[in-house]
Amino acid sequence: MKRLRLRASHRSGFVMIDALIAILIFSVGVMGLLAVQANATLLAADAKYRTDAALQADRLVAQMWTSDTATLVANFQGDPNTLTAPAYAAWLNQLDCSQVKASTNCLPGVAAYPPTVAITAAGLVTITVRWKSPNAANADPAHQYVTITQIDRT
Repeated sequence: MKRLRLRASHRSGFVMIDALIAILIFSVGVMGLLAVQANATLLAADAKYRTDAALQADRLVAQMWTSDTATLVANFQGDPNTLTAPAYAAWLNQLDCSQVKASTNCLPGVAAYPPTVAITAAGLVTITVRWKSPNAANADPAHQYVTITQIDRT
């Protein structure tokens, strides 16, 4: 049997190809880790806005609990078209990042997507808070947090 022997010049190219393939695999892995990190950062920001929305809605509910139930609708019920309720208007100003410092748990995009507060005669309160992240695309819908509570002191 004849054995084929490769010269050293033919074998040296295999090491270079192995090294290039290893670098390619490593690069794909690093790019995957960067994508995961970017996604985690976006999700953390989204969670912060959702927490801020819940905090602001709960703060308004706490104000409702300490106010007079006879004037609950007059003071708190509001939507973007009617800003006659003084407590709603004050809460809306604190919620909008364009009105206050960003360190006060305000939400971005509230001016374009104002919250609503609906109160029934039975004292059922529905607060809907909407916001849109600054890095969200224009086609993306606004985020929303809804809380419903019963204010009844009988």
